[in-house]
Amino acid sequence: MAFHRESGVWTLVKWVRVLLVEDGKAPDICELPNNLKALELTVHGFLEMIQINRSGCVIIYNGMKKLTEKPVSRADIKGTFIIARVIPPELASLSDQDIEILAKAYQ
Repeated sequence: MAFHRESGVWTLVKWVRVLLVEDGKAPDICELPNNLKALELTVHGFLEMIQINRSGCVIIYNGMKKLTEKPVSRADIKGTFIIARVIPPELASLSDQDIEILAKAYQ
């Protein structure tokens, strides 16, 4: 956790461990601030979320390229996307096991 100053007010920011998948690169483990702006900047647009085959995990992607069904491979998704765990109502960090399985699936 860290502090972030916005509009003159300091707020506590929670960070989450996710897989970042960019075009032409292998999935990379990274930590991102768990806030809307950081996620939008990462996927280069407004956010869309879709559940994937791993229970409790989602892909967050640029909503300009809307998906109609669950993606099962990297080829199903255009552009940069994030894979994270969801514990409603917010994002949570991926486990080591999640990362191992999902990094292989979305290579």
